[in-house]
Amino acid sequence: MNTGTILAYATLLFKSARAVRPGIVDIHASIYLLFKRTSDLVVDFRTPFPLELEWFGHRSLASVARRLEKSIQNRLVFAANERMAALCKELGAGYVFVLPNYPTRDFEATMKSDAWKTACGLNPERHVVLFTSSKTGWRLRAIYGLDLLLESWQLVEPSADADLVILGEPNAYLRMRMRSLGLRHVILPGTADSCGVANWVNCADVCLAPRTPGFPRNLYDDKDSTKISEYAAFRKPIVAAGYAPSDQYLLVDQTPEALAEGILKGLSRKITLPEPHYWDENESSVLDLLEEFWFK
Repeated sequence: MNTGTILAYATLLFKSARAVRPGIVDIHASIYLLFKRTSDLVVDFRTPFPLELEWFGHRSLASVARRLEKSIQNRLVFAANERMAALCKELGAGYVFVLPNYPTRDFEATMKSDAWKTACGLNPERHVVLFTSSKTGWRLRAIYGLDLLLESWQLVEPSADADLVILGEPNAYLRMRMRSLGLRHVILPGTADSCGVANWVNCADVCLAPRTPGFPRNLYDDKDSTKISEYAAFRKPIVAAGYAPSDQYLLVDQTPEALAEGILKGLSRKITLPEPHYWDENESSVLDLLEEFWFK
């Protein structure tokens, strides 16, 4: 086995030992050319990096990333969804397997809903509208539609017996916007580990997945979004904005009015519930595929 194969196996075993879903080489295709020998390197394609660089205004870097991205030619590629798989095929990937970002079956709540609310200082009688963000505060505004989220909640709050819970790193901009909009029923628990996220999803009545207007949307859906698949694991009503269409969520326009209407539909139980999916569904196929690819 060459260096690429050894690294891939080491990564797979390391992630498995940490009880998270396995990855192969969890780095972007743009830096694969750093490997001198990559004839049997498996590419884990989770993010269309050039599109995101363009969104952030880094056009020169996006151009370089787009050229380097072609290094996936003739490789075995794991793509997060069918849309990214089609992109990988256009780039010349030898074989593409769709491997969604689904949670493992042990993604379960450890406390009942009312008990969790009480432990977190919430009124068990009030509804919970949940949004899980990232650990990096700036991404909340730049990618995950913070302004859209708060402006829609300003419309919902007066007529809903509910609290908006935003998981993730609270920052000064978030708190400033809450004050400027006069929001009273927004809870900021901070970041949470996997167990905490599961308990929050379990107690939620509606789950949200907004993205910042203008951010690339055509390649993203429930399969690449970890938050959406975690919501679905508990069969919670999901309202999304800024994603491609999917039957896993109610997709609304990226306006405060549309998102607010979607939230109220969810609270009224007028949204079709999603189907849970788990990493384990693909585990055996992935292992068979790796064995065939590496030892053919």
